[in-house]
Amino acid sequence: MELREFSDRLLLAFQEMDLSETIAKSFNYNPERNLLDQSMWDHIRTGVEACLALLNYLKSFGFHVDEEELKLALIAFVLHDLHKESSIRKKEASEYAIPLEEIERVCRHLCQTIETAVPPAKFIRAAGVSSFSPKLGDLGALPGECRWTCIRDWVKLMDQAASITCIAECMEKRTIHNLTEHLCRLLPPKITENMRIVYHYVQEIRGMVTTQMHNGMALLMKQHDYFPWLRFGDGTLYITFAGGSLPEKKLLIDGLMKLFFCSIADAADQVDREKLFNRATLQCQTLAFLVYSSPQDFARLFHEIFLKASGKSKTFPENSFDKGKLSSYQAKSVDELFARFEIDPSFDEEFREKWYYTARYMAALQRLIQRLEGLAPSESLKSLAANFGLQADDIVRMVPDTLHSNNKRYDGAIWLAYRYIKSAEVDGKRAVHLPIEEWRLEVRKKAVRLLEGKITPEKVMEMISDELKMNEDLKSYFREQLVVSWEKSRELNHLDSRNLLKKKTRSQKRICNLCNRQILDGVQPKVKGQVIQDSVNVFSNRILPKGWVPGKRSDVAALHWCGVCSLEFILRQVFSVDSFAGGDKSRQIYLFAFPSFQITEEGLLELQEELKHFFGTIHVHRRGNFKHIWQFPFVEDDKEHLRNHLRVHFQLYSEFFQQELAERNRPPGTGDVLKASPPGNVLMFTYDCYSNTLERTREEAWLKALTAALSLHKLYGFRILLTEKPFVFLSDVREIHYAIHLDAPPYKVVRLLNGTESRGTADFVVPIEQVREMLYRLAYIWEIHQTVHPIDFAKPTDKNVSSILHQLDVHPMAGAYFFKRFLTENPSPTNAFERSCREINQKQGGNIMGLAREIALASLELYKPDILHKGRSHRYENLFRLAVKGIKEKRDKSELCGLITKRLERLSGQQRSGYVPRIDATKVMRFVDLVYDRFFMEVCGGNIAKLNQKQNQLADGIFFETHLERVKEVREKQAAKAENGRRDSE
Repeated sequence: MELREFSDRLLLAFQEMDLSETIAKSFNYNPERNLLDQSMWDHIRTGVEACLALLNYLKSFGFHVDEEELKLALIAFVLHDLHKESSIRKKEASEYAIPLEEIERVCRHLCQTIETAVPPAKFIRAAGVSSFSPKLGDLGALPGECRWTCIRDWVKLMDQAASITCIAECMEKRTIHNLTEHLCRLLPPKITENMRIVYHYVQEIRGMVTTQMHNGMALLMKQHDYFPWLRFGDGTLYITFAGGSLPEKKLLIDGLMKLFFCSIADAADQVDREKLFNRATLQCQTLAFLVYSSPQDFARLFHEIFLKASGKSKTFPENSFDKGKLSSYQAKSVDELFARFEIDPSFDEEFREKWYYTARYMAALQRLIQRLEGLAPSESLKSLAANFGLQADDIVRMVPDTLHSNNKRYDGAIWLAYRYIKSAEVDGKRAVHLPIEEWRLEVRKKAVRLLEGKITPEKVMEMISDELKMNEDLKSYFREQLVVSWEKSRELNHLDSRNLLKKKTRSQKRICNLCNRQILDGVQPKVKGQVIQDSVNVFSNRILPKGWVPGKRSDVAALHWCGVCSLEFILRQVFSVDSFAGGDKSRQIYLFAFPSFQITEEGLLELQEELKHFFGTIHVHRRGNFKHIWQFPFVEDDKEHLRNHLRVHFQLYSEFFQQELAERNRPPGTGDVLKASPPGNVLMFTYDCYSNTLERTREEAWLKALTAALSLHKLYGFRILLTEKPFVFLSDVREIHYAIHLDAPPYKVVRLLNGTESRGTADFVVPIEQVREMLYRLAYIWEIHQTVHPIDFAKPTDKNVSSILHQLDVHPMAGAYFFKRFLTENPSPTNAFERSCREINQKQGGNIMGLAREIALASLELYKPDILHKGRSHRYENLFRLAVKGIKEKRDKSELCGLITKRLERLSGQQRSGYVPRIDATKVMRFVDLVYDRFFMEVCGGNIAKLNQKQNQLADGIFFETHLERVKEVREKQAAKAENGRRDSE
């Protein structure tokens, strides 16, 4: 069995062990050893991957490891933390004092799964012992056929690699020195004599810019024979055994610049064409010049944009000239206007469609020429006409100047397009007689010829530089942020003191509203509303722009962004991690994911393949052909492995979403989608609850994003920060201590977290030891929600989950509350719903839930209500409500006993309401004691107001327990009857 296949099978077998679910490391602030959350599964997986990546690289230097020895090392490393498993018995106080028999049992189970020989238990125990411990005697008792010390050194190398938290740690501690020491013990001197370990470090985390920077540095360092061995959230550790020279930081920055723009161009096919073109002004977005650099690209873009059917073509061009526009021409009617421009009004519908397509196409070309050559609108129209062999002087003269300068009008192109259609011939055929498809292709070919020489890669880069000043700003950013171990100097972006001292006014300073960097001279400091995709006050604590109105996202013209922040949002559009809708009704939560703790090149490639075109979702409703719901294994108590279930869930809905996109060429009007950025040292996911028509609530978006974050953590071991802000500024990735961090979530979501004492912090976090519990809690909530609030296909949102969260906050037995309301309208619950309600009750209810069960059982000893649907609530709560009524009437306990007894006598004579066993005064007294003493006096403090407040809550719990108990009794009775019938028949 090859080493890679062996390790894969070994990790799969380990994944099935209880040990994989334990905690390898958890955050516990200690200045000497500040550990971050990491599960045992992630710890073992990262160590194994680091070792295999190194060995694969060493093959190119002629080094081949003894595979049998390394297999022993892999098994020992998988079990090296066996002492952390709570179920493992230990003989002494020492955590390493595990009986050999216990080690043999665990190791045998693991090795049988992968069909390999069992290593000596003494070596497994010795491999787990710390190098600083005196308890290494097992090594001396091992047989001499293997190099046990060398094998143990491989285990310690994997443990060392899997325990590095980040590059910042490498800068501060002896981490690189320790790695070098391990490698020198394991590798021959002829290889290690030229060994060198270096790193690059990036402190700031933005998103796409950060990912592209890390990925670009890995490519550049490969070109200099430095292998990107271990990637961390803040940089990459490189290793070489060739002793190559290190590149200057300046050359690296120049190389990064080229790679940045190449990556954007390579992703051109993924970009939605609508993001490249502004239909309102018929102009290319700046993004188009980053993506396209040839005449064919722009000609195809215009063709695809204007090819889409539009109802406006049927009334074109009359629909472009209302009374206001006619008055600008000093014309009384459209007919008069047509006569002035020599338009024959007797055209058919096909001609209108040709005219509509050609006019917009010409307008787009006019805007492009105007932008490329810096011409006035009228001059660009003349230039366009000359290229088409037409005259436009009279058109320029007759179209009013106000309409020429209006960027939402294209009157000149309308009249010019008519002349072109009337005069053009294609292969001897007049344009008016050509099929419309052929005519469109002819216009596109003409546009390519027109743009030849005008659109070149150099010209496009010049435009980008002129409009965004991106080259200079990006280089400045790289010089500021990128640190390499062989050249640690940084060039900071110092703010202009004049800007800092300038008095606060509504006239914004030349400082970026997002990152506070200096905005370079010449940069146009304005932001498009559709780019910002959120409320303005999220981004700035400065005085808001003059005229800004809350809720109007488009009113952000006075906000100032630097070129790097603009590039970040451009990259998000390129790689499709922006919002599908972008309207005020949509909600988008950003999930910044940091590997735990490192990722190798091979692991990155697997992530890239797995997350390629990733469109996941949290699907909680059983409906249609896709019944694979997120919460299934949690609420059905299924033994399916959680990681496999979560992976299948995301993959299934990603494929479904991609298929729907391909069929409809657009996403559904309202929906949810979890999107992933291209993988790198840091990943960015977005959970987009989008809609242009329906309100998406914060609670819904946050709860789904939290569910997605916990799922991603379970799958990949990421530590994840959830935030509504599109940027995260951290001074150190180690600030993300816990498995999940939530940045200012809604109150109702905060209430789902465990208490401050349990979390160990006042921050809104989910520590790694509470991840599994939180996953189950969310599963119960989603199951209750999908049962109580089935999907409405006319309004496909889950905003009603807010009501579930509200009851969880205010009701001590929220599960019983929803259970009762569901059963008043439905005959019976599903097992999943019943289990979810019961688990929620146990988590929330505490003592009050126990009291509800005691009262329900005491009531059932007196009266067995029927379980029929109609009148169920009245029957189940009959005696309790009567006792509460008596308390409110200020009756003493003896009078309450009398009321209960009389009610039981009446019930015993009623049919189809249940049956009353023999009335026992002792049982009646016990029931009254529970209601009066335990509930009224203890829980309500003898206060009638509190009794009124809490009686319905307790009644919900009594209903819940009574129904479950009665159903159980009925089923047992039916089973016994069936068994007796079977015996009689025998």
